[in-house]
Parts: sequence; structure tokens; C-alpha cells
Amino acid sequence: MLYQLSYLTARREPEGYHSPVGAAPRSGSAKRERARRESARRMARMGRVIHIRIHGLAATQHEALLARFEALAATREWRGDQPWLADRQSTDLFRSLFFDDARRAATRERPELGPLSAAGFVRLNRDETDALALLFIVRDLSERHDAHLLLVDPDNPIAKLRHIELARGLLPDGAPLEAVLVARPIYKRLPGAVIEMYPPRALGSAFGTVEGTDARRRAWSFLVHGMRASAPDFLEAEAEAMRIYRGLRFLS
Repeated sequence: MLYQLSYLTARREPEGYHSPVGAAPRSGSAKRERARRESARRMARMGRVIHIRIHGLAATQHEALLARFEALAATREWRGDQPWLADRQSTDLFRSLFFDDARRAATRERPELGPLSAAGFVRLNRDETDALALLFIVRDLSERHDAHLLLVDPDNPIAKLRHIELARGLLPDGAPLEAVLVARPIYKRLPGAVIEMYPPRALGSAFGTVEGTDARRRAWSFLVHGMRASAPDFLEAEAEAMRIYRGLRFLS
């Protein structure tokens, strides 16, 4: 039921799409083929979904964590849905039902983590930077609050990123999050440009070379319209790249 709830807010039909309902099938095989194509279209509209679960959060920290999450989510434009979280205090019917279902699932699947404090999901729209932004938002929350955070991304093309657990900002083995990130650049395609985001471990490229001042190896570099710069973390680097992109678009 958890994933069924995720799709209750599925997107509208794309412009120009017409449902085949009512068309007389020529044969049983034609009817099955039409049903298969309709199912494929529905799955394409649903897209990739990432689930967030937060365990062990003190009752006094709920408000602060939710406020921090919303503030970070509001700092960027999301090509898919904007992230959200629900907890036991949620008054919205959908979020309340989603949290209740997530709480029951968490009790079955990970009882050792204790009660579920908050949960949510994000539906992506073919933008890998959305997935990365969510990952670093979750890491920020994990560092600021004494809670156990899980991010479940079953459709991630990178197997080691399909299930991330963080406690105090670190992976279960004590390694930093950057230890499991890919070392290749991430491309953000925009009208008239492609922003190239280089993670700290992208040492194969001059644009990914770690700066000497980056003791924790968290600095990201980016390249947009031939201009290269770095920032202390992914969210800041992406924000600066977008400012340059918008500025050049305004001047052109």
C-alpha cells in the first residue's frame, strides 16, 4: 500500500493524449497490446519515486526538523515534485494516511530502529540533480538532529545508492556519504545549456579536483557556459551554477 499511496497524486495525461477506452478491439491480441501500452504510459507518468523515513527523533525536535527540511527544499527549483514530510501531527488526509501506512511498514521491516518519526516521498521527473539534492538535504538533517534517516530509491541506476542509511550524517560503517557517490560528473540539462556538476571524488577531471581547503572533501565544482567554479557543498554549487545560468540567459 505504501507505493500505491505514492502514486495517488499521479500527473495529468500529457497534452494530445487520448485514452483508448471505448475503441473496439480488432482481436484479443490487439486488446492485450493496447492494455500493455496503457500500462507502460501510466508507469512513465508515475516516474521514479524516492521514499524518506526518519526514526528516533525526539518529540521536542519534530518542529525544528520539519522546518529545516521545508527551508532546504524551498532553496531550489524541483523538476519533479517538491519534497515533503508527514508525521503523526499531519492534518492533511493523504499525508496522514501515508504516514500511518509507512509507520506500519517500518514496524514490520525495521523494528530495531524504533518508532517512525516522519516519512515522505518525492516523485522525480528525469532529473538526477533532484535525487542528489534530496540526498544532501537528508544528510543535513541527520547531522543536525539525533535521528536515524533512511532514503529508499529502488529505481536508482546505481545499486549502492538504492538504500542509504545515515546516523549523525554518516553511513552505518562510519564512512562519509561521499564514499558511495559516483566519481563521474552529473549533467543538468536546461534550455540552451547543460550544467556539469563534478563531485568531490571526480579526480579524473580537472574540474573535479579537490581543493586544498576542503578537508572533509565535500566541495563540488561545476561548469556552465564555459565558466567553472566551486562551492563547499552540492546545494551551494548548484545554486551558484543556476545563478550564472539565469544571468547569462537574461543578458542573451
